[in-house]
Amino acid sequence: MAEPSTIARPYAEAAFQQAKQSSDLAGWSRLIARLAAGLQDPDTNRLLANPALASDKLSQALAEVCGAYSTEQKNFIQLLVVNERLSVVAALAEAFETLRNSYEQVLDAHVVSAFPMDALQQQSMVDALKSKYGRNVKLSVALDESLIGGVVIRIGDEVIDASILGKVSQLADALR
Repeated sequence: MAEPSTIARPYAEAAFQQAKQSSDLAGWSRLIARLAAGLQDPDTNRLLANPALASDKLSQALAEVCGAYSTEQKNFIQLLVVNERLSVVAALAEAFETLRNSYEQVLDAHVVSAFPMDALQQQSMVDALKSKYGRNVKLSVALDESLIGGVVIRIGDEVIDASILGKVSQLADALR
């Protein structure tokens, strides 16, 4: 069987083209993210498992939950239901965001910090990354106290390890 990302890619591309055509990238992004989040809910999964529920009723229910306002968005959800592609919506959401970030020239940076970062520190990080890469930056922050201090920044396949744990590991490797 094909990987979920392989199955999801054409759907993400179609949704992205429709979003560009309607000048509503943010709206489509919200819709797909809500759909992906909603499909993680156990109540939704019970609803999906109900064989008595017709696909048009399921499509309508999902569209209402996700806030699908346009006809195109409702049709897109219906297409996913009819083609039994709801299982790949998480991969679809990821692919859509990758297309959107590329189009809007935005870098997706994931920062893992040893300590909580306040808004000023996060903005400083965004400014530094924007200056380094020359593109806008979308920042997500996570906490990992095992780093002891500092941060680890992931942008695509690039990793910048400025953590104490990373420095200690490098030192230990050098001493071996």
